[in-house]
Amino acid sequence: MIRPRSISSKIIISYLLVVFITFAMTVLAFYPALFGVLENRAQISLEKQAWEIAFLMQSHQSEGLPEETAFPSGIRLLGRPVESHYLLVNPDNRITGSSYPEYFPVGHRLSDLFLPLRDREIVDKARPNTYRTDNYIAVEIPIGISPENSGTVITFMALQSLRDMYLNTLYLVFGNLLIALVAALFIAYLLIGYIVRPLKNLELYAEAMGNRQFDIKLETRSNDELSNLAEAFNQMADRLKSYDESIRHFFQNASHELKTPLMSINGYVEGIRDGIFDGPAVDNALEIIHKESLRMRDIVENMIDITILDQPHSNYFLPHRLSYIVENALDSVGGYALDRKVAITADIPEKAIVVGDWDRLQSLFINLLSNAIRHAQNSVTIRSQAIADTQQVEITVQDDGPGFISEDFHHAFEYFYTRTEGSGLGLAIARKIVDEHGGEIYLQNASPKGGAVVKVTLPSVSGDADGLV
Repeated sequence: MIRPRSISSKIIISYLLVVFITFAMTVLAFYPALFGVLENRAQISLEKQAWEIAFLMQSHQSEGLPEETAFPSGIRLLGRPVESHYLLVNPDNRITGSSYPEYFPVGHRLSDLFLPLRDREIVDKARPNTYRTDNYIAVEIPIGISPENSGTVITFMALQSLRDMYLNTLYLVFGNLLIALVAALFIAYLLIGYIVRPLKNLELYAEAMGNRQFDIKLETRSNDELSNLAEAFNQMADRLKSYDESIRHFFQNASHELKTPLMSINGYVEGIRDGIFDGPAVDNALEIIHKESLRMRDIVENMIDITILDQPHSNYFLPHRLSYIVENALDSVGGYALDRKVAITADIPEKAIVVGDWDRLQSLFINLLSNAIRHAQNSVTIRSQAIADTQQVEITVQDDGPGFISEDFHHAFEYFYTRTEGSGLGLAIARKIVDEHGGEIYLQNASPKGGAVVKVTLPSVSGDADGLV
């Protein structure tokens, strides 16, 4: 059933309105034009009929008209026969012959007729004349070159015949309108099926996606806008499925990563409470509790960073001096490096400029440096260089640790992936920040013996770095 405000009803109403408006405009323009054409054609046909009768009368004027002579008894309009009549009129305007004696009897004067044919009193009989009264349209033709001696021929037809012909044409137009309406309804029905059915499928598909049924796919059989829309929905479902799986995996890993330090803290706290630890063991337990709480803090902070990065937000990318950002990042990780007895060497040109968000870039370098310090044996190096013929700068962070193994190259940027200590979120956050800035990040080893290397390319601009921060 079609609902009043549905797309189906709107399509049907639109089609019917188009047909009705087209018909109304056609009728309004058609009536005066058609009636004028019919009247003009009638005058031409009546004049032709009158000339034929006048020619017959003139050709037999000397010997008299044979009894078997037949005058033209009608005319044709728009390919159809139409009844017309004629009168033979002498110079005294008296009827001497009539094909319609019921209303125009022989012997009567034209001026005495109840239904006049002439629309004026003074007439030049030496030339053709056309008359139009309330009831008739007529044409008067002279017989020969001296109508004052031979008289005239009047051919005429009722205007009602023209009106009847117009009404018949109008009925034909109405019939065509009815056919057009039926055709419009049929086309609208086909169009409704073509448009509404895919939209209904999209509605059901959206409900399925709302129920997390991402494996259902829409069929794309054509190559039009609806097919493109269905394909876009399928791609959206794939992305939602991937996002849903990543979120589920994220929370599974997050719960596992948070559960481990919580269990450790809970165990040591219960041990202290129950008096299991005493003396130096208590200090050791408190140190472990402190480290595990810091680890939990890092995990939570990293999770908050990832959540913020995943949210839509406006970026305000401005040029910044790279050395100043790195310097602030080194201040943030300096205590951690000192605790790990790792020396950090920075080689950042003062003129190096990077374009991006200050806070995001600082977070990027803090994560990369922290990760390098965690795996380094003695030293970490961070350096940068401009990439020739491009508006990019390459930053390299390298440690002297064991380096990456083959598995790391496939999973290092996944959430909570770690082979040793750490939250397993540092490189994942770094990847998101780099992607957000339109850069690239990739991993490699300095040599077969080890030494992890993380290289990042970021947009840059040429110019003076003075005054930038």
